Amino acid sequence: MALVELDEKRTLELTHELLRNGVAPASILSSCQQALKVVGERYERQEYYIAGLIMAGELFKEVLALVQPLYEETPRGESVGTIVLGTVAKDIHDIGKNLFGTSLKGFSFEVVDLGVDVSAERFLEEVKRSRPQVVCLSGLIMAGFESMKQTVNLIRAHGTELGYRPSIIIGGAIIDGRVCEYCGADSWSTDAMEGVRICQKLVTPRSG
Repeated sequence: MALVELDEKRTLELTHELLRNGVAPASILSSCQQALKVVGERYERQEYYIAGLIMAGELFKEVLALVQPLYEETPRGESVGTIVLGTVAKDIHDIGKNLFGTSLKGFSFEVVDLGVDVSAERFLEEVKRSRPQVVCLSGLIMAGFESMKQTVNLIRAHGTELGYRPSIIIGGAIIDGRVCEYCGADSWSTDAMEGVRICQKLVTPRSG
């Protein structure tokens, strides 16, 4: 894969070619996610330096810039639900979050993306405003675990005021079941498309 080899020219050429041939944007992004995982594995084996990780992330952003407009142009019908999404406080990684957010839009979700380094208070403020069915907390560093836990606790503490209980899922490459249990979240994922499927299961019609 060109992205794995950090070949910018070939990566963009292949993206344009796939789009011309009618390949679904979701399929392209899924391939990119797999490529990013391989890059991460090479970094762990010290086959790539940190510069390789950064370059892979920048290449993905270029691919996303080409693919995302197609999501915006594709008629998706009525929204199936609202998702509040953001990278938690103390973490500024956004590649996985952006991939997940774009994937959600492709499956007719309305996505409120709060960006990176988002405080628990900001998440709660947006939950009050948007009343999402699902809140998605993204994080890629261990320092973010405590931020995730604080965010979950704050939202749960205001359950009576909110008048409903939004589902909360956490995601990121280093997330697992133990982290999910520690944070008190409802579910977790390390894969964008799996995250979409989880959201589809969690979203149910509700009043209010």
